[in-house]
Amino acid sequence: MKKKAIQTLVLLAVLILLGIFFAFPLYWTILTSFKTSAQVFVEKPIFFMDTLYLDNYIEIFTKSNVFTFFMNSILVAGCATLISLILATMAGFGLCRYMFKGNRILKSSIMIVRMIPALIYTIPYFIIYSKLDLLDTLGGLIMAYISFALPMAIWLAISFFSDIPQEIYESAEIDGCGEWRMYVSIALPLVKAGIAVIAILVFVQTWNEFGLASVLQASDMKKTLPIGIASMVQTHRDTPSGSLAAAGVIAMVPAMFLALATQKYIVKGTMAGAVKG
Repeated sequence: MKKKAIQTLVLLAVLILLGIFFAFPLYWTILTSFKTSAQVFVEKPIFFMDTLYLDNYIEIFTKSNVFTFFMNSILVAGCATLISLILATMAGFGLCRYMFKGNRILKSSIMIVRMIPALIYTIPYFIIYSKLDLLDTLGGLIMAYISFALPMAIWLAISFFSDIPQEIYESAEIDGCGEWRMYVSIALPLVKAGIAVIAILVFVQTWNEFGLASVLQASDMKKTLPIGIASMVQTHRDTPSGSLAAAGVIAMVPAMFLALATQKYIVKGTMAGAVKG
């Protein structure tokens, strides 16, 4: 009994240390965003503050294009997530509902495409988009993000739809339920926890994406938030660390809000996806 209590205390201590290790960069970023320039560059770091200054937040919204970057990211990530969810759930439902010849090969090929690094597609996308006049457009970036997100989204959708017993579909057919109604009224409500998992993963992936957007987007009015924040780093003079930290905090808000809002569904969806491989 005593040995078990010691093991529990050791495990708890390790978990607390790991929590502090991973949470400290987040805390330091938030704290820095409320500091003045004089408080940022000091010999003895300031870990606690009595007064919080909002100058950095006011500055990035009045003297930079952070708000434009933010709205571009919301539009791009939101559209890419919504369209990916619609297409992925349809594909996942169809691949689980109909067992045709080549079904398994098609499922496997989806995962193989997902394993290819996204940066490999950067140059082909640049060449194709330059010929189609899609460079430096939000629509072109949305289409690229959808193509990157779909393999993972479809693969997850397949795992969630495969947990639905075939007897439910058969009962619905007996009652005269058509395929579209079966998809909308029966299948989707049963996998709403899985849909939340797919949504948060696709949103975070597109929200944080940097490499492809840095190649396809050139003008400030079309840049997303990660590219916009990177452009705030100044190599020939002092970088505004406080403003940079404030922009970083703003970049964290949507993903954190979405994760908290769908937390209960994420837990259920993760458990559901683990039942079947």
